[in-house]
Amino acid sequence: MAKSETRKTGDLFEEETARWMKKNGYKIVARNWEKPPHELDIVAVKGKTLVFTEVKSGNEAFFEAPETRIDEKKMRYIAIAAKQFVLDLEKKGIDIKRFSIRFDAAAITFDENKSITEFKYYENYFKCGEEYYEIL
Repeated sequence: MAKSETRKTGDLFEEETARWMKKNGYKIVARNWEKPPHELDIVAVKGKTLVFTEVKSGNEAFFEAPETRIDEKKMRYIAIAAKQFVLDLEKKGIDIKRFSIRFDAAAITFDENKSITEFKYYENYFKCGEEYYEIL
């Protein structure tokens, strides 16, 4: 099945975010992880922290910061997906308890040529309560 233009744009900016993360000391461990209905954009490790990064992009003509689309519902969804990701690691015998968990966000604004006009990376963009994700 062919990718939509929106998905191609998302892939482009997820790649840019992964590049930025690598340059800044992150080790990427998963990209576009899916276990329907769950999906995570980028999972990385930095030091002893397991980082789940949501990437949002938007055309500068829309006047809305891309990160504003990470609402409470989306945060819950990401946290549930992250919990499933961690459970899968534990099933593989990986000792996840040695890591702290963090939820980050990347916000990319672009012009009509898909050139980046603004890139923002937020560490600890949100936290989740135990009802959605129990920090290990």
